[in-house]
Amino acid sequence: MFLLKAVPVLAVVLGVGAYLGDRFHVGIDDQKELCLPGDHRWFVIDRHEQSIWRGDLVAFTADARMSPWFPVGRVIVKIATGVTGDRVEVDEHRTAINGKTVSEGLALSEKLGKTPVDFTRQENVPGGALWVTGTHPNSFDSRYWGFVYERQIIGRAYALPF
Repeated sequence: MFLLKAVPVLAVVLGVGAYLGDRFHVGIDDQKELCLPGDHRWFVIDRHEQSIWRGDLVAFTADARMSPWFPVGRVIVKIATGVTGDRVEVDEHRTAINGKTVSEGLALSEKLGKTPVDFTRQENVPGGALWVTGTHPNSFDSRYWGFVYERQIIGRAYALPF
């Protein structure tokens, strides 16, 4: 009699656990200089939430353009500051999206063996892409390597309060 009641309950528990394990992933930011608002280190990534809007935290995988800071495949969380159609302007002093400043300067250009002028650009965010930034002046973000594409996006990220 006990087994008749336990098996369905166990099946539900395992099913819910499998669903949650597939959908959500917990990550930690182990960088010395934190680059996101609130200096959060822990994040929950919702792999089923692919609709990213301006201002959302987005998790994505690094590609070869992000070397030497991030190895290919590393999961990164940044702020989606530019979405399809937005105008991006990068110069030596600031990065602006649709005329609004989202980042200051290009502090890492020298470490990358380039001058700030090498990173200047004016372009629109193409379809299926995002412009992502951090809040720290030393954030290694789209200012240096460009857009994040749909194929790289894991899902929307949520900062945990600890």
